[in-house]
Amino acid sequence: MDEFEAKLQDILNTPWDAQDARVVPKTQDVKQKDGAKRVEATYLYADLADSTLLSKKFKAEFAARVIRSYLRIAVDCIRAKGGHIRSFDGDRVMGIFIGDRRRNDAVEAALNIQWVVDKSLNPLIKARLEKQSLSWHVSQRCGIDDGSTFIVRGGARDNSDLVSIGSAPNIAAKLSSIRGESGNVTITSRIYNFLFDHNKTAKNGESMWKKRGESAVGPHIVTTYSSGWRRTP
Repeated sequence: MDEFEAKLQDILNTPWDAQDARVVPKTQDVKQKDGAKRVEATYLYADLADSTLLSKKFKAEFAARVIRSYLRIAVDCIRAKGGHIRSFDGDRVMGIFIGDRRRNDAVEAALNIQWVVDKSLNPLIKARLEKQSLSWHVSQRCGIDDGSTFIVRGGARDNSDLVSIGSAPNIAAKLSSIRGESGNVTITSRIYNFLFDHNKTAKNGESMWKKRGESAVGPHIVTTYSSGWRRTP
């Protein structure tokens, strides 16, 4: 007990050595004991839907192939738009975007993810399972929000990872877990209000987004927009 108390006293009372960051930090960039980075960033969470049912309906080997395929799509699309991967949580991945274009880059990555899922992954799965008279359709949602974030290093020496503290990562994660709502991308007004015209409106003049209005996302009240559009990477 004394050992735990000493460690906790150290964590609770050591002053932060916090610095403003202009790049997305890696784990080694943040000191274990007292390091912290402040960053203005856009967070994108990409979450595969129904993975529990997938694992129940199919053998683990096939379910693993589907999950790995989805995560690879998400990672490649996020990186292609300048995002940085900083966390995996089962069938969900988190990307961080910074810079003046960060909100638009994140939205474009999300539109690309849905395109690859629809045009590549699902047809491949369909062709594979039809031979066995089986079927599975991959569905997913990306949640995106923007804001000030305090990034620290959690865990223990040689076994630690970065932890993002702030409303943006929390809200983005919860938006990605929305089920039963049309569309595959959900964003907040903090994203929508900064989108370029080509990320708001299609070439035919149709709006790409449906305003959902104010809703409670955890302890936060936010205005959200959802989209079912997709775009070629």
